[in-house]
Amino acid sequence: MRVPSALIRGVVGSCVVAAASLVTSVVPESSWVASLPIASDLRSTLPGRMTGLTFMVAGLGLMVWAWLSVGRQVLAGVRYRLTPFIVWSSVPLLLTPPLFSRDVWSYAAQGALVAKGFDPYSVGPGVLSGPVIEAVDPMWMQTPAPYGPLPLAYGGLAARLTLDPYLLMLAHRLLAVLGIVLIAWAVPRLATACRVNPTTATWLVVANPMLIAHGLGAAHNDILMLGLACAAFALALTGHWGTAAVLAGAAAAVKLPGGLVVVAIAAVMSPLAGRARLRLASLTIAGAISVLTLVTIGELTGVGSGWLSALDVPGLIKSPLSISNLIALGASGVLAWLGEDTAAQQALQIVRLLAMLIAIGLIAVLGLRSSIHNAARAVGIALLALVQLGPTAHDWYFIWCLPFLAVARPGRKLTTALIGVSIVLTIASPLNSSLRGAVIPILVTTALVLVVVGCLLGRLRTLQPAVPAKVPAKKVPAEPPAKVVATAG
Repeated sequence: MRVPSALIRGVVGSCVVAAASLVTSVVPESSWVASLPIASDLRSTLPGRMTGLTFMVAGLGLMVWAWLSVGRQVLAGVRYRLTPFIVWSSVPLLLTPPLFSRDVWSYAAQGALVAKGFDPYSVGPGVLSGPVIEAVDPMWMQTPAPYGPLPLAYGGLAARLTLDPYLLMLAHRLLAVLGIVLIAWAVPRLATACRVNPTTATWLVVANPMLIAHGLGAAHNDILMLGLACAAFALALTGHWGTAAVLAGAAAAVKLPGGLVVVAIAAVMSPLAGRARLRLASLTIAGAISVLTLVTIGELTGVGSGWLSALDVPGLIKSPLSISNLIALGASGVLAWLGEDTAAQQALQIVRLLAMLIAIGLIAVLGLRSSIHNAARAVGIALLALVQLGPTAHDWYFIWCLPFLAVARPGRKLTTALIGVSIVLTIASPLNSSLRGAVIPILVTTALVLVVVGCLLGRLRTLQPAVPAKVPAKKVPAEPPAKVVATAG
């Protein structure tokens, strides 16, 4: 049987990324990667590291090219088996060092804190010693964990079995795999319910190289949060909104934004958006179940809820991807230039506070006014607003809204935008905090990224995505009656 050329490109690209990660990724000095004969020599010199970065960008480019080739067929209505493409493009990244980010090494150290009886919401990894903290970013060495009790409890269990940081990293990558499996299960069901072609939605979300690279490669626990949130929405559409609200609480127990899926759950519970009191009651019920689940997980695991006081930790990074940060940094810079240093610091905090208030207001409006037909779009917009108006935004944060916008009956413009953002944020992945202060690698990598992105965006213009085909209406379940608020669960 002839193997599709797109599949070959995807696998080759993933293998190149895996090989390049042995040179570019930050790893513990005591790990096996640090002592690999060829890789260790390349890691020790600037030309060697630049060679690794070049291959990394090239590999990512091949993965994106393969994804676009598959997308051309999917959007044209050609039947294409996506499962082999997704699986074989992911397999080479299962055992590699973490890509683009050192966060997973922090996960490992925070799990060790739990295993050794420390409160991860009071102290940072700096109280530990040994290999488990060798690759932790110095910026986070003294900061408490900003994550929910679920990944910390899991990390504590893993750390009781081993304190080898590489094995702990692989254990957390298993959580990312679980998240991707949940997303792959939920997206076709959400697409069918929203009258969107499930194959198109699966290609746009699950086969997306941004999800594979940042989710699986970097092993961010955001992917588990997203998987639980998507599964919660899918269950709510089948009438099991009580179970869905519990899953929403579990998503929030990974990272708090996952709990925003209660907006969609409430829309399913009371589909008549014009009845504000009914919708408010639905939000209250779903929210209460989710919060109770969140608190219960914290108590049962013994980790507690102290993480709520550490939610401002990610805000220490002033990311330019956040609109509120750009405005705040601009205002602060002008005031500092005028000699108003105190006002400059206050401006940063005030702008961030105002942006968060706007985001909360928008989320409240979406929660009260969204109907069952646009519930997916409401959650996607809510998460996007939180990313853009929040105190910080990393490139992988944009994955939060991807599944919900992809199933929200996107037109040609939104589909093209989602594809374009995915291309840019995949190819630009190496430009992360691990290059902080490395001027030459940043400049060279930026040039490589611009060249590759330019070529791929040129292919995007020829892709001409059609409006995703709609599933026949007869396959869509009728809206549940209003009395479901009183009887479902």
